Order: sequence, then C-alpha cells, then structure tokens
Amino acid sequence: MANLVKAIIGGDDFQTEILVRGLTVHGPADAYCVGHCSDQLGNKLQSRYGVKFVKNIIELIPNSAIVFLSFNPADANNLLARVAEKVNDWTLIVSAIHDLKLDTLQYFFKKNEIVRLNINPSVVAGEGLGAYALSKNASTDANSMAQIVLKSCGDVIAVKNEYEFEEIAHYLTANTYLSYVVIQTMIKSAKQVGMAPKEAALAVKKLLSGSIKTMIDYGNETSDIIRRAVNDKKVQGEALNLMDSYGLTKDLMQNITAPPELEDTTDPSEDPKNFRMHYQWS
Repeated sequence: MANLVKAIIGGDDFQTEILVRGLTVHGPADAYCVGHCSDQLGNKLQSRYGVKFVKNIIELIPNSAIVFLSFNPADANNLLARVAEKVNDWTLIVSAIHDLKLDTLQYFFKKNEIVRLNINPSVVAGEGLGAYALSKNASTDANSMAQIVLKSCGDVIAVKNEYEFEEIAHYLTANTYLSYVVIQTMIKSAKQVGMAPKEAALAVKKLLSGSIKTMIDYGNETSDIIRRAVNDKKVQGEALNLMDSYGLTKDLMQNITAPPELEDTTDPSEDPKNFRMHYQWS
C-alpha cells in the first residue's frame, strides 16, 4: 500500500458504494481504502473494485492525503471527532454527508481545507453531474485537487457559496429521481409491447440519448413533431396508463401543452455543448 492513501469512511452503504464506484472505476483503485461500512459491503467493494477494506480505517487517517466522509448524518457527532483527532492539517476533507454544512465541518476540522460534495447514482457511469462548495480557507490548490479527484465521477459544478450549493443539490437530486421514474416507465412500456429486457434497455438508451441530442441541437425544428404527439389522443392515453400504473398524478400529462416556437437566442461565439461556460460560478 502506498504511504499516502485516499480514505473513504463509509457507513451509508448505498452512498459509499456510489462514491467508491465513481472514484475507482475510472482511476487507480489501489490508492483507496474504505472502512466503517458493513463487512458485506466492504468485502464486495474490495473484491469488485480493488479498494482495500480496512475495518479500523481511523488508524489510516494520519497517512491519508484525502479523506472522503460518506457516513450517515446520525453518526457525525461520534465519527467527526474521532477523525479530527487523527487527521493531519494538510489533509483535504471531502464530505458527501447529507445536510452536513461547511461550518459544522470547519468546527471539527479547523485547519483543514474542506470540500462539500453532492453525488448521485449517475457518477457510477463516470457521466454524472454533481456540485461542490469549498470552505472559506480553501486554497486554489484545494480547488484544483477537488476537480482532479472528482472528475472521474463526471462533471462537477463549482458553486460560490453554500446557499447555491443547496439549491443545485436539491435540483440534481430531484431530477435524478425523476429521470429514474421516467426510465423505468419507458422500460416497462417497451416490455409491454413484447421486447426482451435487454432489447428494452437498449431501446430506452437509444431513445433517451437520441432525443436529448436532437432537442438540444434542433429544438425548434422538432417542435412540430412534439406538438402532433401531444395532440394525439392515443399517445396521450398510453402515457396516462403508464403513469397511472406507477401511481403518478395524471395532472402531469393533462397540463402538458405543445411547445411554442422559440426565438433562437444562441450566441454564435458560445459553444452550446460546453455547460461549464454557463454554469461555472466559482
């Protein structure tokens, strides 16, 4: 094991696995150690992703260049104090603990530079979208390190304060949930017309990727197709039946109206595919 490691302190098993997968699938797994999670999860992560499962991970903290906190908020009072006793001043703290604010983290890690991170399951594919905020004492080096470490999870929006972080995190979480509902609805629909599970998954992937690209690149040109579909009662009926089977409100469909023709306000000097240009706030 290298002298300096990246320690992942788990506890929230689902989130810990997402973080491990996102960080190691596209990077060197042998630099990571995971601990304070169930034995079942720790052994699985060690076998599947190559991280080292260390039950008493607190003892590794003095050798950790970066410490990722990924445990349940209820364990924070106990674990934060234990980690703070062992951590070096130069260790970067990265917290993915839900609702744990930067000022609370700074109380425990007074001299450390801190990153507060929002993650969602899409980071597993290395194509996720997350957000992070930095503590007031964070340096340019800490910001650069955060982007280097987190880029394996996909694209990350850097925000300038915690209020914006909360707003973006809620947006990302809500829309991640919504996207999974939509995807599962589409897969169920594909199976209902006779597709095998693998065929259904492929069809949904193609439909989603193609639709997103088309709507972004040719939005105005496709509005007539959408308008006709919205006005097609058979199409609406199929959609309403699917939504009803998932217990979703039919008002969502009934309130949909055909998209208006939009004026193209694209600035030719900007690359519309470069979201960083529009959303990099720090």
